[in-house]
Amino acid sequence: MMLEMQRTIAILSGGTSTERDIALASAASVANALTGVARTELFDFPTALDDFLRRRSTFDCVIPVFHGRGGEDGTIQGFLETLGMPYIFSDTHAQSTAIDKFLSSTLARTMGVRIPDQIVIDGNAPLKFTAPVVVKPIDGGSSVGVGIAHSAGELTTLIVGARQVSSRVLIEQYIRGAEYSVAVIAVAGEIIPLPVISIHPHHEFFDYDGKYTDGMAEERCPADIPEALATQLQGDAVTVHRALGARHVTRSDFIVDPAGQS
Repeated sequence: MMLEMQRTIAILSGGTSTERDIALASAASVANALTGVARTELFDFPTALDDFLRRRSTFDCVIPVFHGRGGEDGTIQGFLETLGMPYIFSDTHAQSTAIDKFLSSTLARTMGVRIPDQIVIDGNAPLKFTAPVVVKPIDGGSSVGVGIAHSAGELTTLIVGARQVSSRVLIEQYIRGAEYSVAVIAVAGEIIPLPVISIHPHHEFFDYDGKYTDGMAEERCPADIPEALATQLQGDAVTVHRALGARHVTRSDFIVDPAGQS
C-alpha cells in the first residue's frame, strides 16, 4: 500500500509591525500543530524574503502567519497571488477590509449586526463623543494602542498613543458588558461557527497583557450563557464572515451589555 506523500508548506511570518513577536509565536504554534502532518519551514520576513523567492517552487502551499500591517492587510496575500502560489486564509480583498476597523464594522452594521457609534479621527477633526470612549488605531491588532478614555485628558493621551500605531484613529462609544469571541471555519463549503468563548480579563478590557501574559485573563469555552444568546452571537459571526467574503477561518469579538444586547 502506497503512503501519501506529506505536503511541504512554507510558513511566512515575522513582519515589521508592532505585533512581530506575537506573529512569530503564532507561527511556531502552527508549525507544531502540523508536526507529522506536513513538512514545514518558517521564513522570517522580510529577512528571509530572497531565500523564499529562490526556493518557492519546492513548496506546495503557503501559510501566512502575520499580525498587523504588512501581513493581515492583504499585502502578503497580493504578493503570493502575484507569484501564483496557493495559500490559506482570506484573500487580498477580505484581508484589507477586515483589518480596517471602521470599514469592517460599517459593513457589519449594514448586515444587521449591532455596532457602537463611531467616528474616525484623521488630522484634527472635532470629537463628537463624551467620555468614556474607546480609542483604537484603525488598522492595528492585539489591542496595541487601544485604551478606554474616562476624561478629556485621557482621551488626548490615548489618541497620541494610537497615532504612534496608525495615522487614523477610531473613537468608539464605550459599551460596558461581558466580552465574547466566536470563531468561524469553512469545511467542505459549509460555514460553521464554533462554540462561544467568554473572556474574563483581569484589567478593564482584554488588552495586550490579557491576551499574551499567562494569568492575566481567563477564557472559558463553551461560554456559560443562555442558548439564545450563543445562537445570536454565532449567527452574527457567520454573517460577518460572509459579508467580508472571508475564507477558511475568521473570529468575531462581541460585547454584551447587562440588558443582553450585543
